[in-house]
Amino acid sequence: MTKVSRNRKPRKALNLKYFVITLQEVIRMLTMKTVTTFYRNVIVFDRSINDTSPDFQPHLPVEIKILTEKDLPAYYTFRPNQCMNEIRKRLDREDKCFMVLHEGRMVHSSWVAREKVYVPYLRCNLILKPGEFYIYDNYTLPEYRNQGLAQTRSVYICKYYQGLGYHRAIQIVAVENETGLGMSKALGYQPIGLYGCIRIGPWQWDWQQSWGKESFPILTKATRWK
Repeated sequence: MTKVSRNRKPRKALNLKYFVITLQEVIRMLTMKTVTTFYRNVIVFDRSINDTSPDFQPHLPVEIKILTEKDLPAYYTFRPNQCMNEIRKRLDREDKCFMVLHEGRMVHSSWVAREKVYVPYLRCNLILKPGEFYIYDNYTLPEYRNQGLAQTRSVYICKYYQGLGYHRAIQIVAVENETGLGMSKALGYQPIGLYGCIRIGPWQWDWQQSWGKESFPILTKATRWK
């Protein structure tokens, strides 16, 4: 006779629990989406690249390259939801995309800007000082996450720009992006302040807070919204 554990939960109970958790997550996401339509806050992070950590070994063999015009078809396959006209604009203003490839396939990427960059989430321009660069639009294919790719790319970028005489990396993360906040701290970034805005139709009010003595990147109103 097969023994049945008394601790085993009925399948219907498990399915109901999963449904409740999923419904709660959907409600949370919809609420956050609605709130961030009008009210947005991002944490500003920085890190010195003069003390770059040693090379990080990912959990699978990878190669890192800088995106060129000939790589755009592969990039579109990697990020099909992105507008290729916007990507070409990034390249025209000399932003760099660092691609992480596994067996020839693009699995992770990160963009870097210097001097001035438009931040769509805030509809503002971020003004950088000489020696600073801004890291943005990081993305990893879902099936390649938790493989150490972001850490490997971060060390590579810092060493690359250190060799060009840069000394400081900047990035911003939305306060509701818990994964991004945790990753920034894991990569050695420190929170130094906050940017925020409230928007109602065509009107927008912006503010910024510095949390320490570090030089704070300037945020200015963009002349046009994208």
